[in-house]
Amino acid sequence: MALQPPLTNLPIATSNSGFYSNFNKIVALASKIVIAMIVIWAALFPEKAGAILGSMKSWSFSNLNYYYTWSVAFFVVVCLVIAIHPRWGKTVLGDGGKPEFSNFSWFSMMFGAGIGIGMLGYATGEPMWHIGDNPLIRMSTMDVQAALDAAGIAIAEGSSAMATYTAQVEAGNMSAIPGLVEAKTESAITSTYRYSFLHWGLGAWACYALVGIALAFFSYSRGLPLTIRSTLAPLFGRTLSGPIGHIVDITAVVATILGISQTIGLGLESFSAGLYNFTKIEWLMTTNSDGVLVASTGSMLLALAVVMVCSTLSALSGVGKGIKWLSNLNMLLSFSLLAFFAIFGSTMFALKILGLGIVDYIIHLPAITFQVFPADGAGSPGEWQGWWSIFYWAWWIAFAPFVGIFLARISKNRTIREFVVGSIVAPSFMCFLWFALLGGTAIDLELNGAANGSIFAKSLTAQLYETINVLMPQAAAVLSILIVILLLTYLVTSADSAVLVVNTINAGGSQEAATKHHIIIWGLILTAVIAALLLAGGLDAIQSAMIVGAIPFSFIMILMGMSLLKALIRDDMRNKNS
Repeated sequence: MALQPPLTNLPIATSNSGFYSNFNKIVALASKIVIAMIVIWAALFPEKAGAILGSMKSWSFSNLNYYYTWSVAFFVVVCLVIAIHPRWGKTVLGDGGKPEFSNFSWFSMMFGAGIGIGMLGYATGEPMWHIGDNPLIRMSTMDVQAALDAAGIAIAEGSSAMATYTAQVEAGNMSAIPGLVEAKTESAITSTYRYSFLHWGLGAWACYALVGIALAFFSYSRGLPLTIRSTLAPLFGRTLSGPIGHIVDITAVVATILGISQTIGLGLESFSAGLYNFTKIEWLMTTNSDGVLVASTGSMLLALAVVMVCSTLSALSGVGKGIKWLSNLNMLLSFSLLAFFAIFGSTMFALKILGLGIVDYIIHLPAITFQVFPADGAGSPGEWQGWWSIFYWAWWIAFAPFVGIFLARISKNRTIREFVVGSIVAPSFMCFLWFALLGGTAIDLELNGAANGSIFAKSLTAQLYETINVLMPQAAAVLSILIVILLLTYLVTSADSAVLVVNTINAGGSQEAATKHHIIIWGLILTAVIAALLLAGGLDAIQSAMIVGAIPFSFIMILMGMSLLKALIRDDMRNKNS
Protein backbone atom coordinates (compact mmCIF):
# COMPACT_ATOMS: atom_id res chain seq x y z
CA MET A 1 0.00 0.00 0.00
CA ALA A 2 1.44 3.35 -1.06
CA LEU A 3 2.09 5.89 1.64
CA GLN A 4 0.14 9.13 1.61
CA PRO A 5 2.19 12.18 0.58
CA PRO A 6 3.42 14.34 3.47
CA LEU A 7 1.31 17.22 4.69
CA THR A 8 2.43 20.41 2.92
CA ASN A 9 -0.42 22.73 3.80
CA LEU A 10 -1.49 23.61 7.34
CA PRO A 11 -3.89 26.56 7.39
CA ILE A 12 -3.78 28.70 10.54
CA ALA A 13 -6.64 31.17 10.79
CA THR A 14 -5.54 34.80 11.12
CA SER A 15 -7.46 38.07 11.32
CA ASN A 16 -7.90 40.05 8.11
CA SER A 17 -8.03 43.50 9.70
CA GLY A 18 -7.65 45.45 12.90
CA PHE A 19 -4.89 45.40 15.49
CA TYR A 20 -4.46 41.62 15.15
CA SER A 21 -4.34 41.64 11.36
CA ASN A 22 -2.36 38.58 10.19
CA PHE A 23 -2.27 37.23 13.78
CA ASN A 24 -4.13 34.26 15.22
CA LYS A 25 -6.31 35.97 17.83
CA ILE A 26 -6.78 32.86 19.96
CA VAL A 27 -3.06 32.25 20.38
CA ALA A 28 -2.15 35.92 20.79
CA LEU A 29 -4.89 36.75 23.30
CA ALA A 30 -4.74 33.50 25.28
CA SER A 31 -0.96 33.86 25.64
CA LYS A 32 -1.36 37.39 26.95
CA ILE A 33 -4.12 36.34 29.35
CA VAL A 34 -2.04 33.50 30.83
CA ILE A 35 0.99 35.73 31.26
CA ALA A 36 -1.12 38.61 32.62
CA MET A 37 -2.52 36.27 35.27
CA ILE A 38 1.01 35.36 36.32
CA VAL A 39 2.04 39.03 36.50
CA ILE A 40 -1.07 40.11 38.45
CA TRP A 41 -0.77 37.18 40.86
CA ALA A 42 2.91 37.86 41.52
CA ALA A 43 2.33 41.63 41.84
CA LEU A 44 -0.68 41.48 44.18
CA PHE A 45 0.43 38.54 46.32
CA PRO A 46 4.22 38.53 46.09
CA GLU A 47 4.95 36.55 49.27
CA LYS A 48 2.28 33.92 48.61
CA ALA A 49 3.28 33.66 44.94
CA GLY A 50 6.93 33.23 45.85
CA ALA A 51 6.11 30.52 48.41
CA ILE A 52 3.87 28.56 46.04
CA LEU A 53 6.33 28.77 43.16
CA GLY A 54 9.11 27.65 45.50
CA SER A 55 7.07 24.64 46.62
CA MET A 56 6.36 23.69 43.01
CA LYS A 57 10.06 23.94 42.20
CA SER A 58 10.97 21.70 45.14
CA TRP A 59 8.34 19.18 44.07
CA SER A 60 9.75 19.16 40.52
CA PHE A 61 13.28 18.56 41.78
CA SER A 62 12.11 15.63 43.93
CA ASN A 63 9.65 13.96 41.57
CA LEU A 64 10.63 14.75 37.99
CA ASN A 65 14.32 13.83 38.11
CA TYR A 66 13.89 10.65 36.06
CA TYR A 67 11.54 12.37 33.62
CA TYR A 68 13.76 15.36 32.91
CA THR A 69 16.98 13.34 32.75
CA TRP A 70 15.68 10.77 30.30
CA SER A 71 13.84 13.37 28.22
CA VAL A 72 17.06 15.30 27.60
CA ALA A 73 18.86 12.02 26.87
CA PHE A 74 16.19 11.29 24.25
CA PHE A 75 16.76 14.70 22.62
CA VAL A 76 20.52 14.05 22.42
CA VAL A 77 20.01 10.62 20.87
CA VAL A 78 17.55 11.92 18.26
CA CYS A 79 19.87 14.75 17.16
CA LEU A 80 22.92 12.51 16.91
CA VAL A 81 21.06 9.75 15.06
CA ILE A 82 19.61 12.04 12.38
CA ALA A 83 22.99 13.75 11.88
CA ILE A 84 24.96 10.49 11.59
CA HIS A 85 22.41 8.74 9.37
CA PRO A 86 23.84 8.65 5.80
CA ARG A 87 20.73 10.04 4.09
CA TRP A 88 19.05 12.06 6.83
CA GLY A 89 22.21 14.01 7.62
CA LYS A 90 22.38 15.27 4.01
CA THR A 91 18.79 16.52 4.05
CA VAL A 92 18.71 20.21 3.11
CA LEU A 93 16.48 22.33 5.34
CA GLY A 94 15.18 24.46 2.52
CA ASP A 95 15.01 24.73 -1.25
CA GLY A 96 18.73 24.24 -1.88
CA GLY A 97 19.56 27.93 -2.22
CA LYS A 98 22.34 29.86 -0.53
CA PRO A 99 22.18 30.32 3.27
CA GLU A 100 21.14 33.85 4.25
CA PHE A 101 23.98 34.45 6.72
CA SER A 102 27.71 33.80 6.63
CA ASN A 103 29.10 31.08 8.89
CA PHE A 104 30.51 33.68 11.31
CA SER A 105 27.24 35.63 11.62
CA TRP A 106 25.26 32.36 11.80
CA PHE A 107 27.38 31.01 14.64
CA SER A 108 27.48 34.40 16.39
CA MET A 109 23.70 34.70 16.44
CA MET A 110 23.27 31.09 17.59
CA PHE A 111 25.72 31.45 20.45
CA GLY A 112 24.56 34.92 21.49
CA ALA A 113 20.87 34.05 21.59
CA GLY A 114 21.39 30.57 23.00
CA ILE A 115 23.84 30.74 25.84
CA GLY A 116 26.02 33.85 25.82
CA ILE A 117 24.55 35.30 29.03
CA GLY A 118 25.11 32.02 30.83
CA MET A 119 28.79 32.05 29.97
CA LEU A 120 29.33 35.33 31.79
CA GLY A 121 27.26 34.18 34.74
CA TYR A 122 28.37 30.58 35.08
CA ALA A 123 31.71 29.98 33.30
CA THR A 124 33.55 31.02 36.46
CA GLY A 125 30.90 30.40 39.10
CA GLU A 126 29.81 26.87 38.26
CA PRO A 127 33.28 25.25 38.36
CA MET A 128 33.93 27.12 41.61
CA TRP A 129 30.76 25.66 43.11
CA HIS A 130 31.29 22.14 41.74
CA ILE A 131 34.83 21.90 43.08
CA GLY A 132 33.26 22.41 46.49
CA ASP A 133 30.15 20.29 45.94
CA ASN A 134 29.27 17.66 43.34
CA PRO A 135 27.94 14.08 43.39
CA LEU A 136 31.37 12.43 43.74
CA ILE A 137 32.25 14.73 46.64
CA ARG A 138 28.97 13.87 48.31
CA MET A 139 29.44 10.13 47.75
CA SER A 140 32.96 10.38 49.15
CA THR A 141 31.62 12.17 52.22
CA MET A 142 29.04 9.43 52.67
CA ASP A 143 31.78 6.77 52.40
CA VAL A 144 33.86 8.60 55.00
CA GLN A 145 30.88 8.94 57.33
CA ALA A 146 30.17 5.20 57.00
CA ALA A 147 33.82 4.39 57.77
CA LEU A 148 33.81 6.64 60.84
CA ASP A 149 30.58 5.06 62.06
CA ALA A 150 32.00 1.57 61.54
CA ALA A 151 35.10 2.51 63.54
CA GLY A 152 33.00 4.07 66.29
CA ILE A 153 34.65 7.49 65.81
CA ALA A 154 32.48 10.52 66.59
CA ILE A 155 32.83 13.83 64.79
CA ALA A 156 33.92 16.61 67.12
CA GLU A 157 31.69 19.68 67.43
CA GLY A 158 32.63 22.26 64.82
CA SER A 159 34.48 19.72 62.68
CA SER A 160 33.38 17.73 59.62
CA ALA A 161 33.40 14.10 58.56
CA MET A 162 36.24 14.68 56.06
CA ALA A 163 38.36 16.66 58.54
CA THR A 164 37.87 14.01 61.21
CA TYR A 165 38.73 11.25 58.75
CA THR A 166 41.89 13.04 57.60
CA ALA A 167 43.05 13.49 61.19
CA GLN A 168 42.39 9.86 62.02
CA VAL A 169 44.28 8.62 58.94
CA GLU A 170 47.24 10.86 59.73
CA ALA A 171 47.23 9.54 63.30
CA GLY A 172 47.25 5.95 62.03
CA ASN A 173 43.86 5.13 63.55
CA MET A 174 42.19 4.44 60.21
CA SER A 175 43.19 3.11 56.81
CA ALA A 176 42.93 5.51 53.87
CA ILE A 177 39.93 5.00 51.56
CA PRO A 178 41.12 4.90 47.93
CA GLY A 179 39.58 7.17 45.30
CA LEU A 180 38.06 9.76 47.61
CA VAL A 181 37.11 13.10 46.07
CA GLU A 182 37.60 15.92 48.56
CA ALA A 183 36.00 19.34 48.21
CA LYS A 184 38.17 22.29 47.12
CA THR A 185 41.19 20.12 46.31
CA GLU A 186 42.82 18.89 43.09
CA SER A 187 41.06 15.54 43.55
CA ALA A 188 37.75 17.28 42.70
CA ILE A 189 38.83 18.97 39.45
CA THR A 190 37.96 16.09 37.11
CA SER A 191 34.46 15.64 38.52
CA THR A 192 34.00 19.42 38.57
CA TYR A 193 34.39 19.63 34.80
CA ARG A 194 32.57 16.38 34.10
CA TYR A 195 29.39 17.87 35.50
CA SER A 196 29.98 21.41 34.21
CA PHE A 197 30.41 20.00 30.69
CA LEU A 198 27.33 17.82 31.19
CA HIS A 199 25.17 20.88 31.85
CA TRP A 200 26.55 23.07 29.05
CA GLY A 201 27.41 20.43 26.45
CA LEU A 202 25.39 18.19 24.16
CA GLY A 203 22.32 18.04 26.41
CA ALA A 204 21.81 21.81 26.47
CA TRP A 205 22.32 22.34 22.76
CA ALA A 206 20.35 19.24 21.74
CA CYS A 207 17.25 20.80 23.34
CA TYR A 208 17.67 23.83 21.09
CA ALA A 209 18.75 21.91 17.99
CA LEU A 210 15.84 19.45 18.11
CA VAL A 211 13.32 22.28 18.00
CA GLY A 212 15.34 24.17 15.39
CA ILE A 213 15.80 21.19 13.06
CA ALA A 214 12.16 20.15 13.33
CA LEU A 215 10.95 23.68 12.60
CA ALA A 216 13.34 24.17 9.69
CA PHE A 217 12.47 20.76 8.21
CA PHE A 218 8.70 21.13 8.36
CA SER A 219 8.72 24.82 7.41
CA TYR A 220 11.40 25.05 4.73
CA SER A 221 11.30 21.51 3.32
CA ARG A 222 7.57 20.84 3.71
CA GLY A 223 6.22 24.36 3.31
CA LEU A 224 4.38 24.47 6.66
CA PRO A 225 4.19 27.64 8.81
CA LEU A 226 7.25 28.48 10.91
CA THR A 227 5.56 27.80 14.23
CA ILE A 228 5.73 25.08 16.86
CA ARG A 229 2.54 23.25 15.88
CA SER A 230 3.98 22.45 12.43
CA THR A 231 6.58 20.14 13.99
CA LEU A 232 3.83 17.72 15.07
CA ALA A 233 2.24 17.39 11.61
CA PRO A 234 3.14 13.69 11.08
CA LEU A 235 1.40 12.83 14.37
CA PHE A 236 -1.74 15.02 14.32
CA GLY A 237 -2.10 16.12 10.70
CA ARG A 238 -4.65 18.79 9.82
CA THR A 239 -6.17 18.78 13.31
CA LEU A 240 -3.29 21.12 14.20
CA SER A 241 -5.19 23.90 12.43
CA GLY A 242 -7.65 23.84 15.32
CA PRO A 243 -7.60 23.78 19.15
CA ILE A 244 -4.76 21.26 19.47
CA GLY A 245 -2.47 23.47 17.44
CA HIS A 246 -3.54 26.57 19.37
CA ILE A 247 -2.69 24.88 22.69
CA VAL A 248 0.73 23.85 21.37
CA ASP A 249 1.57 27.39 20.28
CA ILE A 250 0.23 28.98 23.48
CA THR A 251 2.35 26.59 25.52
CA ALA A 252 5.39 27.56 23.47
CA VAL A 253 4.78 31.29 24.00
CA VAL A 254 4.42 30.92 27.77
CA ALA A 255 7.52 28.71 27.98
CA THR A 256 9.46 31.22 25.88
CA ILE A 257 8.55 34.17 28.11
CA LEU A 258 9.38 32.29 31.31
CA GLY A 259 12.56 30.79 29.87
CA ILE A 260 13.92 34.12 28.65
CA SER A 261 12.91 35.69 31.98
CA GLN A 262 15.26 33.30 33.79
CA THR A 263 18.10 34.04 31.38
CA ILE A 264 17.64 37.79 31.57
CA GLY A 265 17.25 37.62 35.36
CA LEU A 266 20.61 35.88 35.63
CA GLY A 267 22.15 38.49 33.34
CA LEU A 268 20.71 41.36 35.37
CA GLU A 269 22.28 39.99 38.55
CA SER A 270 25.64 39.69 36.84
CA PHE A 271 25.18 43.16 35.31
CA SER A 272 24.61 44.70 38.75
CA ALA A 273 27.59 42.84 40.20
CA GLY A 274 29.76 44.21 37.39
CA LEU A 275 28.60 47.77 37.94
CA TYR A 276 29.34 47.44 41.64
CA ASN A 277 32.81 46.06 40.95
CA PHE A 278 34.01 49.28 39.33
CA THR A 279 31.70 51.87 40.92
CA LYS A 280 31.38 50.51 44.50
CA ILE A 281 27.93 52.12 44.72
CA GLU A 282 26.49 50.44 47.80
CA TRP A 283 22.79 50.30 46.85
CA LEU A 284 23.61 48.11 43.85
CA MET A 285 24.22 45.18 46.19
CA THR A 286 22.67 43.76 49.34
CA THR A 287 23.58 41.00 51.78
CA ASN A 288 21.60 37.76 51.65
CA SER A 289 20.79 35.38 54.52
CA ASP A 290 24.17 33.68 54.11
CA GLY A 291 26.03 36.97 54.47
CA VAL A 292 27.02 37.05 50.77
CA LEU A 293 26.74 40.21 48.67
CA VAL A 294 24.15 39.80 45.91
CA ALA A 295 22.49 42.22 43.51
CA SER A 296 19.71 44.29 45.06
CA THR A 297 16.21 44.18 43.59
CA GLY A 298 16.38 47.92 42.86
CA SER A 299 19.57 47.61 40.83
CA MET A 300 18.17 44.71 38.81
CA LEU A 301 14.95 46.61 38.08
CA LEU A 302 16.94 49.60 36.86
CA ALA A 303 19.11 47.35 34.69
CA LEU A 304 15.95 45.68 33.38
CA ALA A 305 14.57 49.02 32.21
CA VAL A 306 17.79 49.82 30.32
CA VAL A 307 17.97 46.38 28.72
CA MET A 308 14.35 46.29 27.58
CA VAL A 309 14.45 49.76 26.03
CA CYS A 310 17.56 48.81 24.06
CA SER A 311 16.18 45.39 23.10
CA THR A 312 12.88 46.82 21.86
CA LEU A 313 14.74 49.30 19.65
CA SER A 314 16.87 46.44 18.31
CA ALA A 315 13.84 44.23 17.67
CA LEU A 316 12.21 47.02 15.70
CA SER A 317 15.19 46.96 13.33
CA GLY A 318 14.75 43.21 12.60
CA VAL A 319 17.00 40.14 12.52
CA GLY A 320 19.11 41.25 9.58
CA LYS A 321 20.08 44.58 11.10
CA GLY A 322 20.12 45.21 14.86
CA ILE A 323 20.23 41.60 16.04
CA LYS A 324 22.87 40.61 13.48
CA TRP A 325 25.02 43.65 14.29
CA LEU A 326 24.77 43.13 18.05
CA SER A 327 25.49 39.39 17.70
CA ASN A 328 28.67 40.10 15.73
CA LEU A 329 29.68 42.73 18.29
CA ASN A 330 29.18 40.48 21.31
CA MET A 331 31.07 37.66 19.61
CA LEU A 332 34.05 39.98 19.01
CA LEU A 333 33.90 41.19 22.62
CA SER A 334 33.64 37.58 23.79
CA PHE A 335 36.79 36.64 21.92
CA SER A 336 38.52 39.68 23.43
CA LEU A 337 37.63 38.50 26.94
CA LEU A 338 38.75 34.96 26.14
CA ALA A 339 42.00 36.33 24.71
CA PHE A 340 42.64 38.21 27.96
CA PHE A 341 42.27 35.02 30.01
CA ALA A 342 44.33 33.06 27.49
CA ILE A 343 47.18 35.57 27.84
CA PHE A 344 47.01 36.55 31.50
CA GLY A 345 45.09 33.69 33.08
CA SER A 346 46.20 30.22 34.14
CA THR A 347 46.51 29.18 30.50
CA MET A 348 48.45 25.92 30.77
CA PHE A 349 46.34 24.80 33.71
CA ALA A 350 43.19 25.68 31.74
CA LEU A 351 44.32 23.86 28.58
CA LYS A 352 45.10 20.78 30.65
CA ILE A 353 41.65 20.95 32.18
CA LEU A 354 40.09 21.43 28.74
CA GLY A 355 41.81 18.41 27.20
CA LEU A 356 41.38 16.05 30.14
CA GLY A 357 37.87 17.36 30.79
CA ILE A 358 36.66 16.70 27.25
CA VAL A 359 38.12 13.18 27.25
CA ASP A 360 36.57 12.46 30.65
CA TYR A 361 33.24 13.92 29.52
CA ILE A 362 33.13 11.80 26.36
CA ILE A 363 34.07 8.63 28.27
CA HIS A 364 31.40 9.19 30.91
CA LEU A 365 28.79 10.79 28.62
CA PRO A 366 26.54 7.71 28.23
CA ALA A 367 26.54 7.08 31.99
CA ILE A 368 26.00 10.65 33.20
CA THR A 369 23.42 11.39 30.49
CA PHE A 370 21.10 8.64 31.76
CA GLN A 371 22.17 8.56 35.44
CA VAL A 372 19.55 9.51 38.02
CA PHE A 373 20.44 9.75 41.71
CA PRO A 374 17.66 8.94 44.20
CA ALA A 375 16.32 12.04 45.97
CA ASP A 376 17.42 10.93 49.45
CA GLY A 377 17.30 14.30 51.17
CA ALA A 378 19.89 16.76 52.40
CA GLY A 379 23.49 15.96 51.53
CA SER A 380 22.61 13.28 48.96
CA PRO A 381 23.75 13.24 45.32
CA GLY A 382 20.06 13.32 44.39
CA GLU A 383 19.59 16.65 46.15
CA TRP A 384 22.55 18.05 44.20
CA GLN A 385 21.13 16.70 40.93
CA GLY A 386 17.85 18.50 41.60
CA TRP A 387 19.56 21.79 42.39
CA TRP A 388 21.79 21.63 39.32
CA SER A 389 21.04 19.10 36.56
CA ILE A 390 17.24 19.08 36.79
CA PHE A 391 17.20 22.87 37.06
CA TYR A 392 19.31 23.09 33.91
CA TRP A 393 17.21 20.61 31.93
CA ALA A 394 14.08 22.60 32.80
CA TRP A 395 15.83 25.84 31.85
CA TRP A 396 17.01 24.55 28.47
CA ILE A 397 13.57 23.10 27.69
CA ALA A 398 11.80 26.35 28.59
CA PHE A 399 14.33 28.23 26.48
CA ALA A 400 14.04 25.80 23.55
CA PRO A 401 11.03 27.25 21.65
CA PHE A 402 12.69 30.66 21.59
CA VAL A 403 16.14 29.48 20.56
CA GLY A 404 14.74 26.77 18.29
CA ILE A 405 12.62 29.16 16.23
CA PHE A 406 15.48 31.64 16.11
CA LEU A 407 17.92 28.93 14.94
CA ALA A 408 15.46 27.78 12.28
CA ARG A 409 14.93 31.38 11.17
CA ILE A 410 18.66 31.90 10.50
CA SER A 411 19.47 28.38 9.19
CA LYS A 412 17.50 28.00 5.97
CA ASN A 413 19.30 25.87 3.35
CA ARG A 414 21.70 24.28 5.85
CA THR A 415 21.79 20.47 5.96
CA ILE A 416 20.72 18.57 9.08
CA ARG A 417 24.31 17.44 9.63
CA GLU A 418 25.57 21.00 9.23
CA PHE A 419 22.88 22.20 11.61
CA VAL A 420 23.87 19.66 14.28
CA VAL A 421 27.58 20.44 13.98
CA GLY A 422 26.93 24.18 14.00
CA SER A 423 24.33 24.22 16.77
CA ILE A 424 25.49 21.39 19.06
CA VAL A 425 29.12 20.38 18.58
CA ALA A 426 30.71 23.80 17.94
CA PRO A 427 28.79 25.70 20.68
CA SER A 428 29.49 22.89 23.17
CA PHE A 429 33.22 23.20 22.54
CA MET A 430 32.92 26.98 22.86
CA CYS A 431 31.26 26.57 26.25
CA PHE A 432 33.97 24.10 27.34
CA LEU A 433 36.64 26.63 26.36
CA TRP A 434 34.97 29.35 28.42
CA PHE A 435 34.65 27.08 31.45
CA ALA A 436 38.26 25.96 31.17
CA LEU A 437 39.80 29.42 30.74
CA LEU A 438 37.64 31.42 33.15
CA GLY A 439 36.73 28.74 35.67
CA GLY A 440 40.17 27.12 35.48
CA THR A 441 41.88 30.43 36.24
CA ALA A 442 39.62 30.99 39.26
CA ILE A 443 40.26 27.47 40.56
CA ASP A 444 44.00 27.82 40.09
CA LEU A 445 44.02 31.14 41.97
CA GLU A 446 42.26 29.47 44.88
CA LEU A 447 44.30 26.26 44.92
CA ASN A 448 47.65 28.09 44.75
CA GLY A 449 46.62 30.44 47.55
CA ALA A 450 46.61 33.69 45.56
CA ALA A 451 42.89 34.29 46.09
CA ASN A 452 42.93 33.17 49.72
CA GLY A 453 39.27 32.16 49.61
CA SER A 454 37.99 35.49 48.24
CA ILE A 455 36.56 33.96 45.03
CA PHE A 456 34.86 31.15 46.95
CA ALA A 457 33.25 33.77 49.20
CA LYS A 458 31.50 35.64 46.38
CA SER A 459 28.09 34.91 44.90
CA LEU A 460 28.05 32.82 41.73
CA THR A 461 27.51 35.77 39.37
CA ALA A 462 30.17 37.91 41.11
CA GLN A 463 32.95 35.31 41.02
CA LEU A 464 34.07 36.35 37.52
CA TYR A 465 34.66 39.90 38.73
CA GLU A 466 36.51 38.74 41.84
CA THR A 467 38.72 36.54 39.67
CA ILE A 468 39.69 39.63 37.68
CA ASN A 469 40.27 41.57 40.90
CA VAL A 470 42.74 38.93 42.08
CA LEU A 471 44.33 38.27 38.69
CA MET A 472 44.96 41.87 37.63
CA PRO A 473 43.74 44.43 40.19
CA GLN A 474 45.18 47.40 38.29
CA ALA A 475 42.98 46.65 35.26
CA ALA A 476 39.94 45.25 37.10
CA ALA A 477 37.81 48.37 36.57
CA VAL A 478 38.43 48.50 32.82
CA LEU A 479 37.79 44.78 32.43
CA SER A 480 34.60 45.04 34.48
CA ILE A 481 33.36 47.76 32.13
CA LEU A 482 34.15 45.52 29.13
CA ILE A 483 32.23 42.63 30.68
CA VAL A 484 29.25 44.84 31.53
CA ILE A 485 29.12 46.09 27.92
CA LEU A 486 29.43 42.52 26.63
CA LEU A 487 26.70 41.39 29.01
CA LEU A 488 24.45 44.21 27.86
CA THR A 489 24.82 43.14 24.21
CA TYR A 490 23.94 39.54 25.16
CA LEU A 491 20.93 40.69 27.19
CA VAL A 492 19.66 42.91 24.39
CA THR A 493 20.21 40.23 21.75
CA SER A 494 18.35 37.60 23.77
CA ALA A 495 15.45 39.86 24.70
CA ASP A 496 14.86 41.28 21.23
CA SER A 497 15.12 37.84 19.64
CA ALA A 498 12.54 36.52 22.11
CA VAL A 499 10.11 39.33 21.26
CA LEU A 500 10.40 38.57 17.54
CA VAL A 501 9.98 34.83 18.15
CA VAL A 502 6.83 35.30 20.26
CA ASN A 503 5.30 37.45 17.55
CA THR A 504 6.20 34.82 14.94
CA ILE A 505 4.32 32.15 16.91
CA ASN A 506 1.32 34.44 17.46
CA ALA A 507 1.21 35.21 13.74
CA GLY A 508 1.04 31.53 12.76
CA GLY A 509 4.64 31.49 11.57
CA SER A 510 4.66 34.79 9.71
CA GLN A 511 7.88 36.73 10.19
CA GLU A 512 6.53 39.97 8.74
CA ALA A 513 3.19 40.32 10.54
CA ALA A 514 4.50 42.03 13.67
CA THR A 515 4.28 45.82 13.55
CA LYS A 516 6.16 48.11 15.88
CA HIS A 517 3.11 48.13 18.18
CA HIS A 518 3.24 44.36 18.66
CA ILE A 519 6.98 44.46 19.26
CA ILE A 520 6.65 47.23 21.85
CA ILE A 521 3.72 45.51 23.62
CA TRP A 522 5.57 42.20 23.97
CA GLY A 523 8.66 44.05 25.13
CA LEU A 524 6.53 45.63 27.86
CA ILE A 525 4.96 42.26 28.72
CA LEU A 526 8.35 40.63 29.09
CA THR A 527 9.50 43.53 31.26
CA ALA A 528 6.40 43.20 33.46
CA VAL A 529 6.90 39.44 33.93
CA ILE A 530 10.51 39.82 35.01
CA ALA A 531 9.77 42.81 37.27
CA ALA A 532 6.80 41.11 38.96
CA LEU A 533 8.71 37.90 39.62
CA LEU A 534 11.73 39.83 40.91
CA LEU A 535 9.45 41.57 43.40
CA ALA A 536 7.81 38.25 44.32
CA GLY A 537 11.05 36.58 45.30
CA GLY A 538 13.97 37.63 43.15
CA LEU A 539 15.76 35.11 40.97
CA ASP A 540 14.31 32.21 42.99
CA ALA A 541 10.79 33.18 41.91
CA ILE A 542 11.86 33.51 38.28
CA GLN A 543 13.56 30.11 38.40
CA SER A 544 10.50 28.51 39.96
CA ALA A 545 8.13 29.98 37.37
CA MET A 546 10.45 28.87 34.57
CA ILE A 547 10.59 25.30 35.86
CA VAL A 548 6.79 25.13 36.05
CA GLY A 549 6.50 26.53 32.53
CA ALA A 550 8.94 23.96 31.16
CA ILE A 551 6.86 20.93 32.16
CA PRO A 552 4.10 21.18 29.50
CA PHE A 553 6.52 22.13 26.73
CA SER A 554 8.73 19.13 27.55
CA PHE A 555 5.84 16.86 26.47
CA ILE A 556 5.64 18.72 23.18
CA MET A 557 9.39 18.29 22.63
CA ILE A 558 9.16 14.54 23.14
CA LEU A 559 6.37 14.38 20.56
CA MET A 560 8.46 16.63 18.32
CA GLY A 561 11.35 14.14 18.35
CA MET A 562 8.99 11.28 17.51
CA SER A 563 7.37 13.33 14.77
CA LEU A 564 10.69 14.20 13.12
CA LEU A 565 11.86 10.58 13.17
CA LYS A 566 8.54 9.43 11.72
CA ALA A 567 8.76 12.00 8.89
CA LEU A 568 12.33 11.01 7.95
CA ILE A 569 11.55 7.28 8.06
CA ARG A 570 8.49 7.74 5.88
CA ASP A 571 10.46 9.82 3.40
CA ASP A 572 12.88 6.90 3.08
CA MET A 573 9.96 4.53 2.53
CA ARG A 574 8.49 6.78 -0.16
CA ASN A 575 11.85 7.00 -1.93
CA LYS A 576 12.17 3.21 -1.96
CA ASN A 577 8.66 2.79 -3.36
CA SER A 578 9.09 5.47 -6.05
